[in-house]
Amino acid sequence: MKKKLSKGAVALIVIASIILALAIIVVSLMFGWLNDFKFMTYTKARFEKAVETYRTSDVNFIAHRGLSVEEYQNTAEAFRLAASYEGTWGIETDIWATSDGKFVCMHDANAIKGISNVRNVDYATATTTPLRHNEQRYACGFEEYLEICREGGKTAVVELKDKNMTDDDIKRALDIIHESGADVTIISFHYKFLKLVRTLDAEVPLQLLINLSVPKDVAGKTQHARMDTLIAQNIDLSVNSLFLSKDMANYMHDHGRKIGVWTVNDSRNAMFFVHEYGVDYLTSDVRMKDEMDKYL
Repeated sequence: MKKKLSKGAVALIVIASIILALAIIVVSLMFGWLNDFKFMTYTKARFEKAVETYRTSDVNFIAHRGLSVEEYQNTAEAFRLAASYEGTWGIETDIWATSDGKFVCMHDANAIKGISNVRNVDYATATTTPLRHNEQRYACGFEEYLEICREGGKTAVVELKDKNMTDDDIKRALDIIHESGADVTIISFHYKFLKLVRTLDAEVPLQLLINLSVPKDVAGKTQHARMDTLIAQNIDLSVNSLFLSKDMANYMHDHGRKIGVWTVNDSRNAMFFVHEYGVDYLTSDVRMKDEMDKYL
């Protein structure tokens, strides 16, 4: 029989969890404040230099979950709006498998009203049941999303979100991508997924999403060694805007790879990332190119 934890032990676990959560919040805020402080030290002349850097840059703007400040995220409506916007290079989404082996676009497994996990329902149910936080909208099917991107001339930026995705799920998603004819970049926080994709397709662009550092499951004892592993497999990095460092950006660029940053919704901060880090991809919820072009 399992022993029950004492009230004291439970209290200690709760306190430790609260302390850990607060520590994570403080670290995140510190990195965010550091980037904001760097930007605030810009003189007028330095900002003008940043604008000139942007003027000649090749930064690619990615619409985060579609144009998600104007339409509900990860819906066909948000994707079509992003596809019609000239300032969009790519349209990002997250995919989840349904019980019958198809895929829908949504950020969380419980995004559909009354359904705790989309894996437990079939595709027809997933796409005809209203979303939890917007009952006027429905989940978009993966094939429809790819078609919207293809017809709009945009790159489909597909995040393999579900940590429980199987190898068969990933192979099936890759088959759908190949059949769609769309230009696709695959992204994920899960290195093992990207590693599998690379064994199946040597050419498709890949990006590892990270927060503070490259995860330890990427072979290599140091940050640079882990980046070397990614570089050898032609995998780029896309970093949380709170934690992107010049060392990361420079190391990837020095080795012929690209760097992305997410999610940046302030145009002056975006200018900073282009100027200071030379980001190749900038993910935003807003029409960021229009916002940055106002400074030109």
